[in-house]
Amino acid sequence: KKMKHTLSVLVENESGVLTRIAGLFARRGFNIESLSVAPTEKETLSRVTMVVPGDNRTIEQVTKQLYKLINVRKVQDVTTVPNVSRELMLLKVKTKYKTRTEILDIAKIFNAKVVDFSEE
Repeated sequence: KKMKHTLSVLVENESGVLTRIAGLFARRGFNIESLSVAPTEKETLSRVTMVVPGDNRTIEQVTKQLYKLINVRKVQDVTTVPNVSRELMLLKVKTKYKTRTEILDIAKIFNAKVVDFSEE
């Protein structure tokens, strides 16, 4: 059964690692629906978190292929691990002063955070 899997990949914190991972996915015809990369508590390592659609066999293949990359240290399918996931979207909205309150009300409905107001 095809479903979305969340993979956590621990990699060496070096330039080009993300390019090699993306290239592997492109060559094999795998899709990445979501991707996030951040350094870990160890300066030499980063964590790549990605959402990949596929059945268990496909995810097993992806995992094996990732381990073949020299900079990959650990791959985990954390799909069944309890977690909190959030989406991030940055919008720039051009509005007139009269409708600014209405825009803020809409943002409030979705728990959005306004980061800046400006005249231009």
